[in-house]
Amino acid sequence: MTRFPDAARSRAVLIGASTFSAAGGLPSIPAVSANLEGLRAALTSSTTGSLAAEYCTLLRDPAAASEVGHALAQGSEATDVLFVYYSGHGLVDERGRLYLSLSSTRPDQLRWTALPFDFLREELAASPAAIRVLILDCCFSGRAVEAMSDPGGAIAGQIDIAGTYTMTSTAANATSTAPAGAKYTAFTGALLRALRSEEYKASFKDDEYKASLTLDEVFREVDLHLLERGLHRPQRRAINAAGSLMLTKSSQVDTPLANIQPGQRFDTRRQAHDAGVHRPLQAGICGTRKTGAESIVLSGGYKDDEDHGDVIIYTGHGGQDQAGNQVRDQSLDDSGNAALVTSYLEGLPVRVIRGWQSKSPYAPSKGYRYDGLYRVASYGSKTSLDGLLIWQFRLEACEGTPLPKTQQQEKLWDSTESKVQRANARMKSVGKKPEPVPTTVQRIVQSSSTHRQVREWHDNRCQLCSARIEVPGGSYSEGAYIQAPESPHNGPDTTGNALCLCPNCHVMLDAGAIVLGDDLSVIRGGEEVGRLNTHPQHVINLECVKQHRNRWSDAGTGSNS
Repeated sequence: MTRFPDAARSRAVLIGASTFSAAGGLPSIPAVSANLEGLRAALTSSTTGSLAAEYCTLLRDPAAASEVGHALAQGSEATDVLFVYYSGHGLVDERGRLYLSLSSTRPDQLRWTALPFDFLREELAASPAAIRVLILDCCFSGRAVEAMSDPGGAIAGQIDIAGTYTMTSTAANATSTAPAGAKYTAFTGALLRALRSEEYKASFKDDEYKASLTLDEVFREVDLHLLERGLHRPQRRAINAAGSLMLTKSSQVDTPLANIQPGQRFDTRRQAHDAGVHRPLQAGICGTRKTGAESIVLSGGYKDDEDHGDVIIYTGHGGQDQAGNQVRDQSLDDSGNAALVTSYLEGLPVRVIRGWQSKSPYAPSKGYRYDGLYRVASYGSKTSLDGLLIWQFRLEACEGTPLPKTQQQEKLWDSTESKVQRANARMKSVGKKPEPVPTTVQRIVQSSSTHRQVREWHDNRCQLCSARIEVPGGSYSEGAYIQAPESPHNGPDTTGNALCLCPNCHVMLDAGAIVLGDDLSVIRGGEEVGRLNTHPQHVINLECVKQHRNRWSDAGTGSNS
């Protein structure tokens, strides 16, 4: 589940080494100072930050490891989130161990003049924080990911008890980049951009800038940004769903609508915008292809819309003239239509707002009304009443979303109305009653970040049969756990325990018709039928593979345990 840090119980420690003694001979990195200031501003912004400024320790040019230790001691007060960032030179000794430079560091005397990464790792392991976030912007920083991934290390085991998210600027044997004359280093500049730092606002569309991103989504944006510029790619490691944490927020978009329940009225679109229920002042769909649709407004803009209360046939966006006539075909490339397709593929609920302009009997008599969460159950194209192609989306009310009152009911509502009458109203013109979609919050609920990451790595292509299901506007696959996370199996919610599969292979994996060998061979009916498709960043947890295989070893699969 996505969430923000509890600011009162979270701490941040930002460490930077930009200038060095002449004896050490290390070149200065002027951008490091800006890195620290930029990151602190993003994390502690009064409007979009998630951490308290008084709990954010900034340590510039420490001369000794003891100074870092003192700063981390202040971070030990964190019981929710501990965020640690370092920027400077990364150095490696003759045994391949990573050291972080200090202002007094001498490359020929690393053990006495630099900060061993193992020291930082031990401090993270000792922290009582529920989630520990470590970000390193230095050469060879990918070695930190390897160190945090050591399954045989006691420290790694301690860290895994909670949740950690390690993000590094580069791989284990690669250098980081600090472009000459640039304000920030390449990695931290991309990080601040992904965190929606204020100075990068102009480079985003309004919806994109305001969207809050999880750590997993931040990493993907940083990775893409650096890849497009031909720079070394960042690395990461996530444990126990730490990738679902969000560090920056939009006061309008991602704050739970705790005080706004279905039936809430707004006199104008501006009021709905200010409440965060529907942000655009004109567009009927709020969202993007990447994030899905946050909300829609039913305001009578399209002749082909149908409103049956708990089922809505919603016409997509585009192709109309100013008089409301369809003058050209609609396209799923339109950002609003693409957003609704993503909501369908990802199972993301959509907020529905009805406006007085709609001819629906469920529209309010005046103003606008928030009517709760709906899911996109299906979509398809048809010829409009004007004779042109349109895309329509069937939205069904989620469980807990009440049937809105009709205008007649608003005038004559009788509190003694029977439940039978209300049930009949729900079924009117709908046909088969849709299955409910469980939900307990009035906000957009993200799909599993673990599954989304695995599906993204494999571009929605099944790792077992290589099938890629193409649908209008995108492609479809399913995230599947190897070792089931539910009791009694209790598999981890990590990418190493997840696969990208087509629906058919998903069913066979879950039912034991397919198991994997330790060499990632695909075994069906006791015979090897192929090998699992892999991705360099997707490292399969072989312990989960073994547990899944053992689970079905006595069920007639014929596989070896």
